[in-house]
Amino acid sequence: MLAGDWLRAAESLPETDDPRQVLGDGPVLVLAPHPDDESLGCGGLIAAAVEVGLPLRVMVVSDGTGSHPRLPRAMMRDLREAETKTAVAALGLPPTALEFLRLPDQAVPAAGEGLAAAVAAIIRSGRPATILATWEHDPHGDHVATFAIAAAAARALGARLLAYPVWGWAHAWPIPDFPLPDPPWLAAPPRGHRFDIQRWLPAKRAAIAAHASQTGQLAGGFALPPEALALADRPFEVLLETFP
Repeated sequence: MLAGDWLRAAESLPETDDPRQVLGDGPVLVLAPHPDDESLGCGGLIAAAVEVGLPLRVMVVSDGTGSHPRLPRAMMRDLREAETKTAVAALGLPPTALEFLRLPDQAVPAAGEGLAAAVAAIIRSGRPATILATWEHDPHGDHVATFAIAAAAARALGARLLAYPVWGWAHAWPIPDFPLPDPPWLAAPPRGHRFDIQRWLPAKRAAIAAHASQTGQLAGGFALPPEALALADRPFEVLLETFP
């Protein structure tokens, strides 16, 4: 199936509202390519996991400074990190459960020494039993690289690997003026979970709103299209089983 049809099929995966059915009981690490991907892609699942007491951490991979390239990098990094702290607090996580790798936005490494260093940081972070990362076919280089980091860490640790689409949803539900590559062909049917987030949707909305620089409240750079925000505001999230 082409990616759009494949993702629409993934929307019909078995549904649950029990985060343990998705994440298991062991330590969980969520990798976000940029500050805000954790909220957009799996904010509801994070809030649900916190509510039932699952040990969960969020690691933001890039410094997020590429969204507003005309502004000073240090200022943007500090602003986006502050927004992320507010966002994860809205999801119920303490600041001690949040870490920033500060790799360069738009240049997250998918191979070489940078990949090895990122994997080593994940291993030091508490040896997660389950790792979540952006979908390997998300049409953004940093998202693809973050999946590569997660896959390498999962292989090294023997951990489960789950993927959450963010920009990949544009293959299934087009976003006006969003540049998409040719959709990949996926032979195997989707496997994973459709996670019902209706109980936690208010927390997810608050977390997304905390990333104010990305929702049009900071001039001179990127702003999330309303269609992308609408996709993140649906009452479910999709977590895809992958094999590192």
